[in-house]
Amino acid sequence: METLASARAGVKRPPNLRESVYEMLRDRIQQGEIGLDDRLVDQEIASRLNISRMPVREALMQLKSEGALDSTARGFVLRRYTPQQMNEAFEVRRLIEPHAAALACRKVAEEGPGSAGLADLQGMLDGIAQAHDADDTAAFMRHKAAFRSAWLALVPNKTMVDTIERFYDHVQLARLLTVGDGAMRGLTVEYMRALFEAFASGNTEAASASVLLHLDIMAECYNTAV
Repeated sequence: METLASARAGVKRPPNLRESVYEMLRDRIQQGEIGLDDRLVDQEIASRLNISRMPVREALMQLKSEGALDSTARGFVLRRYTPQQMNEAFEVRRLIEPHAAALACRKVAEEGPGSAGLADLQGMLDGIAQAHDADDTAAFMRHKAAFRSAWLALVPNKTMVDTIERFYDHVQLARLLTVGDGAMRGLTVEYMRALFEAFASGNTEAASASVLLHLDIMAECYNTAV
């Protein structure tokens, strides 16, 4: 439990069980490891993790409140948004994410050529390209989620990041519908390479433009698929 003294000192407490389960489930959703036909049952998850049922239930309820899951009589499932809701989510992302990319780009520029964040992104970009070349969709989703988390970690406005993450989860259906399309994966690799190069050169306008173009392409591919 976080004490008043540690809070005042800015000491970050370790995550509790609910938070750990929440992060684990959220990562699995974003990496495509939980599909539209999967059911998440609190007791089964708790048994696999060898923990009590309550923190799992709380984590699932949090994901439901954030719009990632729906509850059914037989467990929790990925929420299926209507095409209108999906396009509304894309519209909100278009308003926020390009600016977030510019802020992250500025942060990398402030850190200088030896930026640890930039080095992390380079390694993840290599992993994404290799997964695409190998037609390994599972690895592609993992590396893509890691790349995204890494550049969002560079955004200094954490309220903005939280908002972006919520809407990112809302359009998981679009990723599941398009990840099997090799051409779409290729466009995603090009986008991430363009974003990385914008960060490396400190070009905030290019960073914003690459994110906006990617969102436009994702929305178009989703609307073509449904």
